[in-house]
Amino acid sequence: MEQRLRVASPVRALIFAAAGWLLAVGFNGDAFAQQSGERYFIDFRARNSAHIGHTYLIYFRVNASGHVVEEHHAGLIPEEDVWNGVFSPVRAAIRKYKDDERMPTTMLYRRQLSAAEFDRVGRAVRMLKASEHRWHLIFYNCNDFAIEIAETLGLWRPPSLLPPSVWVGMLRTLNER
Repeated sequence: MEQRLRVASPVRALIFAAAGWLLAVGFNGDAFAQQSGERYFIDFRARNSAHIGHTYLIYFRVNASGHVVEEHHAGLIPEEDVWNGVFSPVRAAIRKYKDDERMPTTMLYRRQLSAAEFDRVGRAVRMLKASEHRWHLIFYNCNDFAIEIAETLGLWRPPSLLPPSVWVGMLRTLNER
């Protein structure tokens, strides 16, 4: 019994030391992502529309081969006639919009993310999707939604009252590494 106790104590001590070391060096999902070759990105995109344009996001994960293995789209989309939103707020939703894939991107700012940042963006988008939104040309538009995500990442951001292509271009200029 005493012999077994002597062996078990050093093994337990070794396990606790290893756990403490992992906590001390900040072991998280980024270490796994680096070992697996996974990379994470966010695209702030702008495109033309029948109106003034549109800003939206695509955030995605690629594997070691460079293939996209997870992709999410999000933008603030008016659920009513956008021209009504010029005068008063209209119902809106955060979701993927068919024109985001159909129409060409006019401006793009791609930024690589850590695994933790990717998770933070996902949580922020889910939280914003769960709340009710009103779209208004001046008070809360697609740039304002993108601003909320940019601020989640600690990015510098331009004011929202710009055309989407100008807004995305200025976001890139303010945050180039």
